[in-house]
Amino acid sequence: MMTHAYDEIYLDDAMETLGEAVEYATLFCNIDGQEFLNLFIVSGISEEFGKGNVKYISGMSGIELARYVLERCGKKSSDISELPYIDYPPEYWIGWILAYYQWHTGKTFENICKKISYETLNNLYAVLHEADPSKSVEVFNDIMKSKVETNLARLRKAKGLSQSQLAKFTDVSIRSIQLYEQRKTDINKAQYNHLKALADVLGCKPEDLLE
Repeated sequence: MMTHAYDEIYLDDAMETLGEAVEYATLFCNIDGQEFLNLFIVSGISEEFGKGNVKYISGMSGIELARYVLERCGKKSSDISELPYIDYPPEYWIGWILAYYQWHTGKTFENICKKISYETLNNLYAVLHEADPSKSVEVFNDIMKSKVETNLARLRKAKGLSQSQLAKFTDVSIRSIQLYEQRKTDINKAQYNHLKALADVLGCKPEDLLE
């Protein structure tokens, strides 16, 4: 039997609070959605929220929670004291469903957001926002089980390069690049000249390629 993160009696409050917090931060404070989730995590508040600390999940409105996060991280907030009514915008749903998934699984927000980005949630809004939350749990569980791509693969794609192009520009064999990206060869043990060549072409530091 799955153990949820905290007592279910607080769940509706938690979902509404985090939904409003994300909506307020993104739509009215002009904070990027992924940035706000990152701030929520690095502020330490997400850990308390995820444990069911009533101060955060029931004792604050979404606006108050968002302001608390932003203030702790040195960011400015909006002066509005009440959200205008919008029928479940994507920004609200993202916070709402994240709170549900965190409660349902007991995983930390930090671990969830490492695998499920704000952009991913935004893309899923159209197909999931009218479905029962249990459907989102199924989809999110599949994402959580998937293997995160390596830093090398992520940075290569961001640069718009194929594996063969990267091999050509770095003199690192395409087979080596494939093995690094498949984690069949540990890039943490790669020759420094390989790391340096890859980093120079990808515009990053050699340590950015390590896992």
